[in-house]
Amino acid sequence: MDILRGKKKQIDRLPAFNSVGTYTVDGMKAFDAFWPDAHRDPVKMARLGAALHKLVDLESVVVPFGLTVEAEVFGAPVNFFEGQVKWPSVTNFIAKTPSDLEAPKDLLTAGRIPVITKAIEILKGEFEGTVPVNAYVVPPFTSLSSYLVETMDFLKRLIKSPEQVDEFLKTTWQTYAEIAQIYCEAGADTITFHEMGASTDNISPHQFDSFVRPYLTKIIRGVQCPTILNICGSAKLIVASMIRCGSNAIAIGERTPVAEVREIAETLEQDYPIIGNVSSYEVLHKGPIDRIQEEVKKTVAAGVSMVAPGCDFWLETPTEHIKAFVDVVHQQHL
Repeated sequence: MDILRGKKKQIDRLPAFNSVGTYTVDGMKAFDAFWPDAHRDPVKMARLGAALHKLVDLESVVVPFGLTVEAEVFGAPVNFFEGQVKWPSVTNFIAKTPSDLEAPKDLLTAGRIPVITKAIEILKGEFEGTVPVNAYVVPPFTSLSSYLVETMDFLKRLIKSPEQVDEFLKTTWQTYAEIAQIYCEAGADTITFHEMGASTDNISPHQFDSFVRPYLTKIIRGVQCPTILNICGSAKLIVASMIRCGSNAIAIGERTPVAEVREIAETLEQDYPIIGNVSSYEVLHKGPIDRIQEEVKKTVAAGVSMVAPGCDFWLETPTEHIKAFVDVVHQQHL
């Protein structure tokens, strides 16, 4: 929290952190909080969100799990894969035009929002003052392009019908802002905007500035707690734009070089917080432990402010690998 508030000089070491997915199958087993129940039961959601903090002292507890919460709020049907540990997914895309999407009158009771807010309250009651409670929101661009409108159709419209894409964003962004603020008011210490669909693997820097940055800026401006903007894919060409969205930090994936991000960031704001970017799969999941230790040290040397996976932990990541990650981060004194 000191780093997010611009008080890095008050800390003596870097945190071992993750602002997005901190759930693993090992965590589900350790705390009897399996999917899909943990998506719909606030007590189990809180247990799983805190599992890696309790098991290995990871310095964040995070809810919810998955990327379909916001789409479900707009009415998208979701498959939770009963009896399996699989990511929830929408069963069909519900929007062809902006008029197909209407926000519910009462967001507090929509979809999984009441489950998530209750889980945040439980976590805040347990961890206030000791570890940050982080809630993440999938912002409008990723939510629309991946879960509400058929993906290839949406991306084609960026070129063929840009005004319609802008209308989709214009008519929905406020709902995403309200969800973020609901989480903040429920007790979240930080809000992460998990904008993984807006990397330059999918869209151009110009499209980011036209369709993503304006709405993220509005959303972030309205949230009353510290925020993090996370983009897991390639983001080097949009780093400056990401920072200009106004979040307290950015989180990057392993495909975006930390040293180059630090160089860009310093031209905009000295010591701007950068979070990342040890590979979730190739390093933390696959190991071995000596490679995890080596990659953490490289990441620290490159200039991160908090050491984190490049994105969500891989579900099957062994707990001993995450413990090794946390332990070596904690040894990196400033």
